[in-house]
Amino acid sequence: MENATILSGYSVRLAYAEDSETLIDNLRCGGRVEKTYWFDTDAVAIRCGLKGNKFTARLPIKNDDVFDGICETIDRALDKAMLDKRCLAGDNVRVYLTGLGPRVDVIDYAAFYDHNDIEDVTLTKSVQNLHASKMSQDKLAADIAKRYSLKTLPPNMHCTSNSSLSAVHLGCQAIGSGGVDVVLVVNCSQIKTQDIYFLESQSMLDSVEVQPFGEDSKSVLFAEGFCAVVLESARHRAARQLAGGIRLTSTYAQISAGRSNDAAQLSANLLKVMNKALEKAGVGCDSLCAVIPHANGSETSDKAEALAIASLLSEQSVPVLAYKGQIGYTTTGSGIVDLIIGQHTLSHGELLSPVGTMAIRENVAQHVLLNKGVVKHNKHYLLKMGLGVDGSIVGMVMSDASAVNG
Repeated sequence: MENATILSGYSVRLAYAEDSETLIDNLRCGGRVEKTYWFDTDAVAIRCGLKGNKFTARLPIKNDDVFDGICETIDRALDKAMLDKRCLAGDNVRVYLTGLGPRVDVIDYAAFYDHNDIEDVTLTKSVQNLHASKMSQDKLAADIAKRYSLKTLPPNMHCTSNSSLSAVHLGCQAIGSGGVDVVLVVNCSQIKTQDIYFLESQSMLDSVEVQPFGEDSKSVLFAEGFCAVVLESARHRAARQLAGGIRLTSTYAQISAGRSNDAAQLSANLLKVMNKALEKAGVGCDSLCAVIPHANGSETSDKAEALAIASLLSEQSVPVLAYKGQIGYTTTGSGIVDLIIGQHTLSHGELLSPVGTMAIRENVAQHVLLNKGVVKHNKHYLLKMGLGVDGSIVGMVMSDASAVNG
């Protein structure tokens, strides 16, 4: 039990909410994130090689603002955990940097591609954005290490939609091994035009409406944001005279990235991970207050998850909470956002029902909680799932340590 992982602190700055308290308040009120088109007009989008203009949820941030935004997010997460920056300077600490941070935008390159005379370097403003300083995520890691006196550079996990939850899993394993007491996972998600290209190439922007598990949903609502989570060993918390908290037990599987678009293969592996996560935590489905899936609104992965959840739950009454059509899909950081929602769900004994208007897939419709407001519950476990286009699958059981034994 001393090596148990406790979710100690957290913070967000999202297009949907300025902080974690506002995140919960907005969900309680059924608020939706504000959407904006990425391009100025449909004609510009088509001229840039897309089928049409696409919706995103933006933050008013620039590359130059990223470091300050991340530091503010880290400081608020530490404050929530009742810790300060000195706790990150020891040997028993791990820090992970995830997400899509400072990068150049392909549009700036396209503007310069056919006009690269020396005069253009002076006269074309977009050229100035192609400087190496605009795309150095290693520099961002080094700046974080310097600001917080880290013993080592935080690994850069800038890969896929599941990288923050994968980092949380690594943190849980490090704490569970007994050699680490504090883990910080930081996520930075900025959108660039090349991200829009990628999503369209993956058939993840094929519908205007976004609804996780929606019958006709074939899109994600890409959203920007910062988020951070502090994990702490139960031993370290006890030394600070703190008890209880939300405990995390995690399981990981890796399938071939090439099979991540195979719904049957993906569904079978999702089901295996969910069962393994529950087995590792020593609980059954009847003990769960809810399942928070990955469920971002895209057709292929949602179809696989719906099938796996239907197989896992069968006729059991376990609510499924899928928020990414409402708050946006903070790519690479959505796992942390869901953990924060899960923390509230368990510690306050209430389900915050997502909102939506689209019909839900028939095989999972009986489980998906939608448009029901705030629903009270008295259970102490929650299952969170995450998956990535790299084939990674994470299953995480959250439990209220003050209400359960173990």
